[in-house]
Amino acid sequence: MNIIIVGSGNLGSSLAQKMSALGHKVTIIEKNIRATSSLPRGQINSGQIRVIHDDGSTASAMIAADIDNAEVFIAATGKDSLNGLTAQKAKTIFGIQHAMTVVKDQDAKNLYDSLGVTTINQTALASDQLTELLTQES
Repeated sequence: MNIIIVGSGNLGSSLAQKMSALGHKVTIIEKNIRATSSLPRGQINSGQIRVIHDDGSTASAMIAADIDNAEVFIAATGKDSLNGLTAQKAKTIFGIQHAMTVVKDQDAKNLYDSLGVTTINQTALASDQLTELLTQES
């Protein structure tokens, strides 16, 4: 599978490493060069993970990431609005069927879900998991 991830913070980096280790082709778009320092050099040097230093919300960066051949697009920056805009652009302009985003705000999740973007709410996931752990201990 060919996957594009915008953002190489903790989530983007971790996801890129895991998907690459499973044999998928991963391209990270990240404008902050220092933010990509946590990516494993071995996977980058071998071409398993490709890094593009650019603004991932722009069409030019998406084209440079070979979006025409991508099957999955994931916006995982720290900004809900940027993630939603970027994933929606990938879906509507470039026709990516599996456009996904990560948000912290439930209202943002509802909005992007209504636009056809698969949205994960980090806060809800953490809250649900903690609740489950706490209720199992009781």
